[in-house]
Amino acid sequence: MTRPPLFAPFAGWLIKPDWASRVIAGAYDAKTPAERREIVEANPLSYLGVTRSREDLLAQDEASDEDLLQRGADTLTRIMDASAFEPTGRPALYAYRLTFAGHAQTGIVGALHIDGFGDGRVLTHENVRPIRAKMLSRHLRWVGGTSSPIALTHRANPGVQAILDHATSADPDVDHVVEEVHHQVWTLSDSNSAMVAELLANSVVYVTDGHHRSAAALAGWMARPEDHSFQRTLAVLFPDDALRVEAFHRRSPDRDNRPLDDLLAALATVGTIEPADNHEQARPQRKGEVGVYTHGCWFRLAFDPIERPGALAQLDVERLRRDVIGHVLGVDELEQNSGVDYVPAPTGIEEVIRRCDADGSVGFIVHPTSIEDLMAVADAGELMPPKSSYVAPKPRSGIFLRVLGIGATEHLPPS
Repeated sequence: MTRPPLFAPFAGWLIKPDWASRVIAGAYDAKTPAERREIVEANPLSYLGVTRSREDLLAQDEASDEDLLQRGADTLTRIMDASAFEPTGRPALYAYRLTFAGHAQTGIVGALHIDGFGDGRVLTHENVRPIRAKMLSRHLRWVGGTSSPIALTHRANPGVQAILDHATSADPDVDHVVEEVHHQVWTLSDSNSAMVAELLANSVVYVTDGHHRSAAALAGWMARPEDHSFQRTLAVLFPDDALRVEAFHRRSPDRDNRPLDDLLAALATVGTIEPADNHEQARPQRKGEVGVYTHGCWFRLAFDPIERPGALAQLDVERLRRDVIGHVLGVDELEQNSGVDYVPAPTGIEEVIRRCDADGSVGFIVHPTSIEDLMAVADAGELMPPKSSYVAPKPRSGIFLRVLGIGATEHLPPS
């Protein structure tokens, strides 16, 4: 049986230049819930209002899941009523370039076929929390649109790159700077869209960001298998040699709330731990090291060698999850309410310090996981802990819109 092409053109909507500054969202993970609330309150048309999660609510806000979903749908309705997006009017693929701090990466935006997750063409590498994935699946059906592309990578394809080089020599359809990241979009011609779709038809691609959105897309399709619009999901594909990977730092409670000396003694059972004068001295310099912040002090932990099979076992994020957060601190990072949270490297180590000082948790500064490691784990069919890599700059919500023709967009033809 012939497999459907992995990437397909879709009749998307693009943000209009006059609305870009109001609608395009900044990087979600790089903001605290309080910062996201402030943005939405100041700007009711920010796409952050569509994608808000329960952690963004004030403690006294007793909104149900349905209330939260309806708020997202209402925000998208306001955006659409303002005519902030312009329909492209024809199925197409899009070239999408992000430029930040002298680094540029250009990828292809299209509609990714759900079959790819089952037939080996789309490989994942991170665990997901089922409750979070279920909520995102309900969000798809309730809001009826998606503007947050799943980010993917593949081994660079010279044919695709040649088409992108030609297409991006023209003036872009979207050209806007959001939080110092320059976003540019070019709508590919019918012929170029068809050629790129053919070149990518049977590629193997790797999810780099959006594992929960991937799980939500699968759940959405299973809930509506007869609905053609749910057979695909919005995605962007970058070549592996264009990506810059940073770390997701971690913060975890210590279930035993031990004094400093007892905690250090416990950490010494999994490696060599040495004091550091500051976070720069504690920062890991190579694989096999993590920085530790606890009780107002910095340390560097070098893991002891271990003999465990598989591509995953030796990675710092897995050793941290299994040997430190799990064995030493007594926390299962994969549980829904584990207390573990994540701070992307661009947000800064000061944020790790602030959060740890606020509640006495233990902070960990992580060495970045490489794209090669990510692919090796995915090729082996293994799964890293959540938030194992932070590929920056990240695609933003509010630039592209794929309409599903359900929920808040039931009056519109699906993309």
